[in-house]
Amino acid sequence: MKKLTALAVILGATLSASAVAKYTIALVVSTLNNPFFVSLKEGTQKEADKLGYNLVVLDSQNNPAKELANVQDLTMRGAKLLLINPTDSDAVGNAVRWPTRRTFQ
Repeated sequence: MKKLTALAVILGATLSASAVAKYTIALVVSTLNNPFFVSLKEGTQKEADKLGYNLVVLDSQNNPAKELANVQDLTMRGAKLLLINPTDSDAVGNAVRWPTRRTFQ
């Protein structure tokens, strides 16, 4: 539960109130078959709703290739913030170094 509270604080502190209604944020989780990650999703959704963000949650099904595809998909959709629970801490580098990632202002 402490991690969910920390996530809520990070979301609240990182994103300005003026941008709240404008953006989609995304959560990529390793698996939604684990109750912890279901709780993470629910806590993130609660905070996103409170702040007025649209939240997209994608399940990587413990597959690094799927995780990469999820990150690419969300980037192309224009998500302004990506929260990633990696399936593999080494493989996640491919997702965050994706060469066509965009910088948002």
